[in-house]
Amino acid sequence: MKKKKIEALISWIIILIFAFYSITPLFLLFLNAFKTRGEIFSNPFKLPEKFTFTNFVKAWQNADLGAGLFNSFILASLSAILVVVIGGTAAYVLSKKAKFSSNIMLFLLFCTTIPLFIILMPLFSWFKQINLDNIFGVIIITVGLSLPFSIMLLRSFLIAIPPELEEAALIDGANQWQIFWKIIVPVSRSGFITVGLINFLGGWNAFTIPLTFLGNPNQQTIIIKLYTLSGQYTAPWGQIFAGIVITILPVLILFLSLQKYFVKGLIGGSFK
Repeated sequence: MKKKKIEALISWIIILIFAFYSITPLFLLFLNAFKTRGEIFSNPFKLPEKFTFTNFVKAWQNADLGAGLFNSFILASLSAILVVVIGGTAAYVLSKKAKFSSNIMLFLLFCTTIPLFIILMPLFSWFKQINLDNIFGVIIITVGLSLPFSIMLLRSFLIAIPPELEEAALIDGANQWQIFWKIIVPVSRSGFITVGLINFLGGWNAFTIPLTFLGNPNQQTIIIKLYTLSGQYTAPWGQIFAGIVITILPVLILFLSLQKYFVKGLIGGSFK
């Protein structure tokens, strides 16, 4: 009994250390977002003399973060929806152990190993020729690059569903589309939400592809807008910290609202 208490205590100490290590950067980020440049460089750990939203106002105006938030939301939400729909239907077919399914899975695994920088410039050259060097082109590329991993992840959820559920639905007269949307998707809800959330975060935090393709300032995402705040020799760190806070708040709220599904999805608890 005493040994178990000691082990539990050690476990909690380790958890608290990791929690402190993870929370400290976020705390400093929020703290310095309310400081002047002088206060940031004098002592980043000290509370500001006066909490002010000046950095937030300046960052919002100077970097046009409102347009950036809208563009990021379009990119992240549309790419996540398309990946879930396309990847979910593909994973459902591959979970049936159809002909060549193992070869297709091997090909998808190979696709995940291709470095982005190898295909980035050829894609940019091709998309520019067909006038897709815009937000819609970025969405298409983001979906294409995200599908291999998403299909493999969704298949791991769908393959664990007992075939008796589908057999019962077939006996009741349901077709394959009805089975997928009315049985498979609800049963694997946590898995689909997990994949959707991962892809939403990936689209929201995307940098290299939007930076390469989005030359039009009106279509740039909030990450690119923040990037433009930094000058060649100096940077308004207060505004940058405030802009980062504005950037992470939407995804933080989304993650907290869906965390129970995300945790279930990661531990494979989408089916009871």
